[in-house]
Amino acid sequence: MKCKNLLTLTLLFLLTLTYSFSQKIQITANHSDAKFILLNDYDDSDKQELGTGAIEYKLEKDSRNRIKVTKPGYDPVIKEFNKDLKWDKQQYVSLDSRRVEITAEPYDAEIYVDGRMIGTKAIYLIIQKDRFHTVEVKKPGFAPITKSYYNSPDRETPPSKDYFELKDRQVRLEVTPADGEVTANGVSVGRGNQDIKIPLNDCVTVTVNKDGYVEYTKVFCNKPETDPEPPVREIAQLEDRLVKITTNPNDAAIEIAGKRVGTGSYDLKVPKNGSVEVRVSKDGYVRYIKNYYNQANMQEPPVTDFIEMNVDEAYTSSVSSDLANVRITVPVNTEYTSEEAWRILSSIITRYFDILETVDYNTGYLTTSWQVQNFQSSVIRTRVIVSSGGNSDQLAYAIKLISQEAYLDGQNAVTVKDDEKFEDWARILKKYEGLIEEVQARLQQ
Repeated sequence: MKCKNLLTLTLLFLLTLTYSFSQKIQITANHSDAKFILLNDYDDSDKQELGTGAIEYKLEKDSRNRIKVTKPGYDPVIKEFNKDLKWDKQQYVSLDSRRVEITAEPYDAEIYVDGRMIGTKAIYLIIQKDRFHTVEVKKPGFAPITKSYYNSPDRETPPSKDYFELKDRQVRLEVTPADGEVTANGVSVGRGNQDIKIPLNDCVTVTVNKDGYVEYTKVFCNKPETDPEPPVREIAQLEDRLVKITTNPNDAAIEIAGKRVGTGSYDLKVPKNGSVEVRVSKDGYVRYIKNYYNQANMQEPPVTDFIEMNVDEAYTSSVSSDLANVRITVPVNTEYTSEEAWRILSSIITRYFDILETVDYNTGYLTTSWQVQNFQSSVIRTRVIVSSGGNSDQLAYAIKLISQEAYLDGQNAVTVKDDEKFEDWARILKKYEGLIEEVQARLQQ
């Protein structure tokens, strides 16, 4: 009995040993061109190519029997068949996950997958069945490239390899004030901070605008062979202020620092920490003076300023005359003696001027005191100076009607004695309009 049992166990052991040495399996892939490769036991290096599509494999006693199934564009599958286990004769391997080998330049560009940084220079992207991933390659100073890959029968098949080269540049434009409107080559791209893309071998003109500020303009070029590379970051700070000035009347002269800069309208630039004095003038209207400040602790300049000029009473109370401030020689009719002529002359002048400052019959010299008239915008002073004129053969008098104007600045008073503030005025107050004509008529009749 013992011998019989021992024989049975021996036979079973021999059968098991024989089976383990001779177990063969049929391995089939879901792609007919998929390759089967036997791997080395202690790493994933290839040892031997076994076939394509489907193979028959005999499990080896002294091997881990690790087989890799691979096909370009798919994530390889590694199967290990333990020789001590019993395997179904038919084995199926399915390559379902796609694999894309992604490389990028510049070499230090960062590769992101679904928003998470994976690596630089090169990665393998694995896309499981019915899934998708979005890859973004970026580097400061360059316009990023984004692409999505799908592993779905109704979408484009992902490539086995893909190459990203960052060529277009990108400038991070930081805008102050934050609501400044940004345009690139004349096209609005939004308000506030923007990423400006500059295509390779091209230039982009960037402007930043906000009402009340001087426009910011800069050209960025991406021409490696001829121009320096654009900055990674650019600060577009609107600091100088802009005032759009319009006037009524619309033909009033606008002056800055004594120079005429416009008529009726002008875009005034006020530099940061600076101020500008603007003068607006037109005959018949009160001269307008205003200072605009772009300084801390000062009222900020308006975006627009409409200047309504007031009618100048000094203008309406006077007439334009080419006799003002000119020495006029008046010959005396020979029928008059010098005494008669002097008496006539004096009587005419005293009808216009109350006070005679200097009277000298012997030398024929007479001056009146200044007559002053105050208006809203200016002070007008008028006087007459008479002196002997002509040659010794004929009696004549030289008469000069002096008409001068001093502008009021609203801060400093003007008196008749402030000679430095007065300038000759090419007009005569109406009440003095007929003085010289009357002298000419009376002395020459």
